[in-house]
Amino acid sequence: MTEKSHRFPPQLRLKTPADFDTVFTRRASAGNGWLVVYAARNSLGVCRVGLVVSKKKVGNAVQRNRWKRRVREAFRLNREKLPSGFDFVVLPQSRRHPAFYEVENGLVQLAHRAARKWKRNHGNKTQPPEGKPGR
Repeated sequence: MTEKSHRFPPQLRLKTPADFDTVFTRRASAGNGWLVVYAARNSLGVCRVGLVVSKKKVGNAVQRNRWKRRVREAFRLNREKLPSGFDFVVLPQSRRHPAFYEVENGLVQLAHRAARKWKRNHGNKTQPPEGKPGR
């Protein structure tokens, strides 16, 4: 019997500006007051996550890093509950830190809502080739 790994490998992270740009240009979003989640289909078959944490909305470095740790942990623990084949960009929207279970539940619900919205808006359209979207 093999145990499932709960690591957060680099393959599940959005890293390059091009990754983020793809999500922001072909996006569907959902929010709940604490988080906004943008979603876009990827061709990898796994879900990946990226974080954008604003100094203006969230606060100083300590506050921003706390949000990042909590969202990464919520993603890591719940990635099998998230829609596969999507890239997600998560933006915390509040200086207030909700309980961790609220971050977890919010991330899962918002990811599903954003993915449904993406499917409704983009349907079976093919994704543009890698590189510059829409060219």
